[in-house]
Amino acid sequence: MSIHHSCFKNPFEEKHQEVVWKDNLPYSSGYQDRFFQDDAISEITNIFIEPNQLLERIKNGSRVHIGELGFGFGINFLVTAKFWLENNKNSDSLNLEYLAIDEALPTKAQILKIINNFPELKEVSNIFLNSYDPSHNDSQRIYFPSLKIRLTLIQNDVESGLKNLLGLANNQIDAWYLDGFDPSKNKSMWSNSIFQYIKFLSANNATFGTFTSAGFVKRGLKKFGFKVNKVKGFGRKRHKLTGIRSPNPTVNIERNKKKKIGIIGSGIAASSAAYAAVQNGADVEIFELSDDIAAGASGNPIAAMYPRFSANDSPYSFLTAQSYFFAEKIYSQLPNAYKKTGLLFSHSNDYQKQWMTDMKNLNREDLFETIDKQKMKKLYGFESNGLLVKKGGYLFPKLICQELINHPNIKIYYNHCFDSWLKNKSKLDILFLNQEAKSNFDDLIIANGPGLEQYLSGLKTSKGQLVGLKGKQPIDLDLPINSAGYILPKVDGITWIGSTHERKFENIDVCYEAGKELIERTNQNFKITFDGLDNMLMKSNFRVGSKDRLPLAGKIEENVYAIGGLGSRGFSLGPILGEHVASLINHSPSPISSGIALAIEPLRFKG
Repeated sequence: MSIHHSCFKNPFEEKHQEVVWKDNLPYSSGYQDRFFQDDAISEITNIFIEPNQLLERIKNGSRVHIGELGFGFGINFLVTAKFWLENNKNSDSLNLEYLAIDEALPTKAQILKIINNFPELKEVSNIFLNSYDPSHNDSQRIYFPSLKIRLTLIQNDVESGLKNLLGLANNQIDAWYLDGFDPSKNKSMWSNSIFQYIKFLSANNATFGTFTSAGFVKRGLKKFGFKVNKVKGFGRKRHKLTGIRSPNPTVNIERNKKKKIGIIGSGIAASSAAYAAVQNGADVEIFELSDDIAAGASGNPIAAMYPRFSANDSPYSFLTAQSYFFAEKIYSQLPNAYKKTGLLFSHSNDYQKQWMTDMKNLNREDLFETIDKQKMKKLYGFESNGLLVKKGGYLFPKLICQELINHPNIKIYYNHCFDSWLKNKSKLDILFLNQEAKSNFDDLIIANGPGLEQYLSGLKTSKGQLVGLKGKQPIDLDLPINSAGYILPKVDGITWIGSTHERKFENIDVCYEAGKELIERTNQNFKITFDGLDNMLMKSNFRVGSKDRLPLAGKIEENVYAIGGLGSRGFSLGPILGEHVASLINHSPSPISSGIALAIEPLRFKG
């Protein structure tokens, strides 16, 4: 199946709710309809929480998946989060998946204005706003550990959003909040195609609640497998609809089963997959070839966290932006391992100059800040126009991986040389060249960098080298700077610069000649003190990319998955790819759309 670029949006084109305010409450200027009634908390409880039996589901102790059509100002989510916080006392794990689709998302200022009317929602709204970021036009996956909720926000029209979930989240939604504007004013959300998608995505015995009692809505839901009840409405509404999906004997997806997952590798892709898997309630065992975590490229002493944004409608552009913002959100929870300083770009060639111009032209002052030559000279000692990426910084790679897998349900085994896997009835055995086999796994994730080449085609291995300079340098950086090369803040008395991109190489050994060339290149802008080889350290690692520059992530056969081809973008791509694969294993909504999932499918180069 081919990928059409028209299915992807420019990730930097913001679209927010257009409202007029009446008595401090929001009305849609486009749909000429209210978002909610005055007594919003009681309304939401009556229309959505009670018909969807959320209290009973909490008492049953099972993980619940809610699907909301029409996120609006997030008030349904906040009321549900408050309800979950107050009633979900006995669970020690994340057990609510909340998925919402809307073509426009609210700004933080809009949410704050609404919350002023509902002081009882202050606690959950503060938790929400600390992680919510409406600055980019893509899906968001946000963890709320204190609430035991994971939120997936899909910014798209409802039909496209539901369509992009097909094949990724079929038969998963337990409870529907059907909360679009009045059907007479928002016909596109209440169509037979929408009802059909709801059918495909609904679990057995899925329930729904909606404020409307329109006849064609009732008939449409009945047509696609729901038993529908017309009952007393709330407030000014005389009637509303509730219902339940009739059991489908062909749907047999195991839910709430505790899985045992094996992961090969311990770099950023593997660690991210492990982190996501335990959030889904799995037990994870990691198998590492060496005697230490993140022994490959993920084990560099320091790395810049910077994007390779492009403002077009390609899968590459969309995934690059989405993955970067997702990773930055994950790393921000790890302040010891990630330093959110921003990252400064300074062009050294025409390509970089054009890229900086393209980013400036986005007019996104919340993301970028231009720095003129004079300020650059004053701050960093060289004359060049600069562009500050505010959502950026630097990280300590090994510590990132360590913190991601620091969980009681994750075990790591060192000095295990992975060989293959073997199907053993409904389970998997993992075989090693130098250790006894490990048995009884439900799923296997292979994320061991160059080791993937024996299973997947389309991968390309290159060599990357970093140079560490001992002693004092002319500039003492407080943030990473990228130009002809990049230079990083000092760590343990060493200034690291990078990196080489060597497509032709004989071995993985460090090459001091390449290191000296990197220093010369970097010195086009920076003034670096180089006192000879005795004061120079080098790190060398393999870097595995793909023929089309996109990573590979997904299923390679039943119950076996792969993540690879991240190239030099491992720390921006790793978290979302790990989340994606863990979602596939758990049969839960992925933060990646079906279009992106197809574009990064790991067997796409086969044959």
